[in-house]
Amino acid sequence: MKTIILFLSMLLASPLLKSCSNSVIDEGEVTDIELDLKSEQIVEADNAFGLELLREVNAELDEGKNLMISPLSVSLALAMVYNGADGDTKTQMEMVLHKAGLTSKQINQAYKTLVAALGSHDPKVELSIANAIFHRDDFSVKPDFISTNQDYYDAEVEALNFGNEDATLNWVNGWVKDKTRDKIDKIIEQVSEYDIMYLINAIYFNGKWTYQFKKGDTSDRPFYTGNGAELQVPTMMLEPTTLHYTSTSTFELLELPYGSEKYSMLLFLPKADHSTNEVIDNMNPSALNGWLENMHESNLKVYLPKFEFEYDNSLVDNLKSLGMTNAFAPGLSDFSGIADRSDLFISEVKHKTFVKVDEEGTEAAAATGVTVGVTSVGPEPVFRVDRPFVFAIREKDTNAFLFLGKVNNPLLHE
Repeated sequence: MKTIILFLSMLLASPLLKSCSNSVIDEGEVTDIELDLKSEQIVEADNAFGLELLREVNAELDEGKNLMISPLSVSLALAMVYNGADGDTKTQMEMVLHKAGLTSKQINQAYKTLVAALGSHDPKVELSIANAIFHRDDFSVKPDFISTNQDYYDAEVEALNFGNEDATLNWVNGWVKDKTRDKIDKIIEQVSEYDIMYLINAIYFNGKWTYQFKKGDTSDRPFYTGNGAELQVPTMMLEPTTLHYTSTSTFELLELPYGSEKYSMLLFLPKADHSTNEVIDNMNPSALNGWLENMHESNLKVYLPKFEFEYDNSLVDNLKSLGMTNAFAPGLSDFSGIADRSDLFISEVKHKTFVKVDEEGTEAAAATGVTVGVTSVGPEPVFRVDRPFVFAIREKDTNAFLFLGKVNNPLLHE
């Protein structure tokens, strides 16, 4: 049985290494993003899908473990695969990805518009996106599939001799390492005789907090885990600062901006007798928009633990649970848009992420590999994150969510 492996979507963010200063440096013009209707629909679809996926993976998470996914990464990965889908397989993907009612051309054009807008409007935040298709040199790929990914995703395309495993691994993994600034150095472990294609999307984000935490103010402070254990965790401190805040009966919500405040981290801190699972279970597009609209300026002192961890998971069962079944079923799947054969199916969707939060900013990475085979109360004066919490990283003009996650234990690195 031959196999097509399509590895897609790595998101990477790392802090700008600059000294803390109150001076304002002119780094260029900050622009606003005004999306067309179809691109707005894409953002709404990706956020809805991302929140559903977050609930799915959270439900199976081992107790006490940390978690982070990238809705944009997974959505982009599956959107590229979608270009080769047809029939019921395509319809199911549209439903799960919330793309029903949009044509393939509208989806691709909307992503092209969104990606161009995200990468160019905040000079204090670097965001670059790269795509590539590496295929076996003796495998015939449909020209339309290649040209679509070139035209809308600016994909680099190259035929390789997959028979030379070392050369192929070095070339593909080297491309990934270069595009992610050495943060992800390997996405392919081996080249099987059945592998015929690798599709890779890499996104690099580099930003720093708008209001930086001073390193000298960081010290070990208590953090109480879900099971009641007390940990001593390196915790950052931000002197009273005017930030956006709101509170519900279940949690407090704080926004910490990056750069010129076009990107931000949202911190969902459960109240006493409530949990991160309750927060995640209640997160849907309508509720989320309501919470964001209710945010107001508050002068708060902030305590936030430093954390760094990696997360990886197979999303096959989660996507099946959401309704995307045919794509994984030999004999039912239809990826005739990729090649003239009827035996292509998705055998794996692997998602890997990395996040690091420190005094200067946030560093985060995500990789999604798709394998296709043949056969309110007023705030307290202090916002103290000393217990498990949920976080999100978003672009504010579009409200596009790049990452969603939760921290059960800041000291865990997985």
